Amino acid sequence: MRLNMIQIKQIEHLSLFKTINKKIELKYMGWEEPNRGQELVFYSLLIDGIDKTEELFSTKTIQCLLNEKIEIEHPTKNFAFIPCSDFYLMNTLDYTKKSLKVYFRENGNTTIDKLVGSFFYPEKHLLINKRSLILTDLLTLENKKIKFENDIDIEWAYLINSTQIQIIQAFSNVYFTYDLNEKKVTDKKSIVDELLYPNIFRWIYRGQDYNTNQVEMELLQKTNNEFTSTYFKIN
Repeated sequence: MRLNMIQIKQIEHLSLFKTINKKIELKYMGWEEPNRGQELVFYSLLIDGIDKTEELFSTKTIQCLLNEKIEIEHPTKNFAFIPCSDFYLMNTLDYTKKSLKVYFRENGNTTIDKLVGSFFYPEKHLLINKRSLILTDLLTLENKKIKFENDIDIEWAYLINSTQIQIIQAFSNVYFTYDLNEKKVTDKKSIVDELLYPNIFRWIYRGQDYNTNQVEMELLQKTNNEFTSTYFKIN
């Protein structure tokens, strides 16, 4: 399946258009640097303006990772994703929560996959990690865990339809399709023609539209230590 891509002049920040609920707030409480270069940022969790951190986590603050790729609240339903160390998907009505951490056990070592992003669909939630995905049905809370080999470095992933997920890699010009029914990669291709766009350094996720499922990406090319950005909308 070939990507339907349109080159655009600037990013429209599609993912910023959908916040409706605004029941959830992660309030900044401070930071620590336990090791040189390792910065830990702490927040309190407010639901409808009430601090629920200690009630739900038995601590006054929680360490979280926040950025534009991590959506923390469903726009219309009572669900939130809390990007703390346990990667919790939470029902904001009864406060039940489910950990979405993905473990890899390889060569005698156990590691937790690195969080990349979170996105809510009308009836589903997709957790995106560096080399794994978790798709959760918000009606049943059943989820599908998908793991990939260690040469995969995911920049973004999104639902094409109810049975297929498109995965875009970060530091390569490759995308592939994962079929949920067949439980395997069914398609793998170049994102753009490298004759037209040479010296590809990486792809960067810039936004996804809730209603149309359009995704905006930035292509970063590097020539003689200089970077050039080109923007695309993927339908």
